[in-house]
Amino acid sequence: MTARRDTRWRGLAATLRSGHAAARALAVGDSRSFVRALFLASAVRLAVLSELLVPRSLQDVAELTGATRPERLEAWLDVGVATGELARRDGRYRVRGRRARALADQDPVLTAHYRSLLDYQAGVYADLADRLRDPPGDGRPDLEEHADVIAQVSLVAAPFVVPYLADAVAELHPARVLDVGCGTGVYVRALLAADSDVQVDGIDLATGVVARGEAELRAAGLASRAGLHVGDIRDWTPDADRRFGLITLINDIYYFAAGDRPALYERLATLLEPSGQLLVVTETRFGSVASAHLHLLLACQAGAASLPTESELVADLERAGFEIVERHRLVPTEPFVGLRARPTAPSAAS
Repeated sequence: MTARRDTRWRGLAATLRSGHAAARALAVGDSRSFVRALFLASAVRLAVLSELLVPRSLQDVAELTGATRPERLEAWLDVGVATGELARRDGRYRVRGRRARALADQDPVLTAHYRSLLDYQAGVYADLADRLRDPPGDGRPDLEEHADVIAQVSLVAAPFVVPYLADAVAELHPARVLDVGCGTGVYVRALLAADSDVQVDGIDLATGVVARGEAELRAAGLASRAGLHVGDIRDWTPDADRRFGLITLINDIYYFAAGDRPALYERLATLLEPSGQLLVVTETRFGSVASAHLHLLLACQAGAASLPTESELVADLERAGFEIVERHRLVPTEPFVGLRARPTAPSAAS
């Protein structure tokens, strides 16, 4: 026993003498977090955690997942046990960790987050060398292939955005609102909840996402007060003489090429009532790990997506003939801003 203890201490001493001991210790911690994230992401893909709310044998889990290699399945389950996300007792497995329990309860934001880790987030780093040599306009197709998951991930900001929308509606009392990049209509429904008289239009490029949003509006009994449209806002024409007291751009300005944004704002000005306002909510570049990571994900996509800096956001709006009415940081720890702006002069179409 003494010899073994001595061996362990000699090994530790050798590690400390080898240099970068602190960095190696940090790397071990990073690896553990990385393995946990990989386990949970793969569990989401297997759609198995909700079945482990009750104890299950290895054979049970094999039947649930369609696994024909039980030794590999057992090795994967052991990772869950080692990370504390699963518990094993008498040969049966069940969920244990907080993250696993939330995923088993089908929390939509967490589910989308962990799904996205394997679907597209890790891929940007894995094929970065190729992305750095892409010709202009080329890149990953994640924005198209994973539009629904991306929309779900962005809802992590909803608790901060919804009150901001409600305050704007309460102040402006718009008769009609346009939500640009409406996705499944989460913020359309928030706008409808903010004022029982308001009518809301939404527009998005993704046909499937819009169809799902329409179904959710019907299920909520809100379809008579809202209409969702498939199209590009840059050439979409609303019904004759329809103008909006408020237009919202929530978590989507970064999908437009930086050089195209002033023209987009000018276009939106033509859809506003004379007293109408534009509301923009977006993560901005610089100021957090999440911001830097998102900017890289966007920059590696096909097209020309990128996060704006806060100063660029303001400058583009002013260049397009808007004046800033208010500007706020909506999330205390993030460069996540909300601002409202109004045209300095009525547009020709108003």
